[in-house]
Amino acid sequence: MWMARPRGQSLLEEPAAQTGPVTLAGTPVGVGLEGERRDVALFGPGGYHWVPGRGDQVLVVKTGPEEAPALVGVRQEEDLEPGEVFLSVAEGAGIRLKPDGTIALTGKITVNGQEV
Repeated sequence: MWMARPRGQSLLEEPAAQTGPVTLAGTPVGVGLEGERRDVALFGPGGYHWVPGRGDQVLVVKTGPEEAPALVGVRQEEDLEPGEVFLSVAEGAGIRLKPDGTIALTGKITVNGQEV
């Protein structure tokens, strides 16, 4: 793992959880914490795959003093009702699941490769 720190400093003392901006998007992910951390592992709910964008504010946690940091989420910017789920991408496509059973889709919609 690569970590930026001032010359002569032994180790960065880091808290168990921090937020910071993504400095290197894609794989590997880099995050600006006390210093820039690269090769940060990505975690998310089962079946959900994502990669944060550069500049996204993310939450990074460590489980112990010798553990590598893990990126576990992006700061939520969307206003949601209790029980509502919203999956989206930066360019506007989204699926909103509402507690009343409504499914709202935004963006170009295709089924088996055919636009509807």
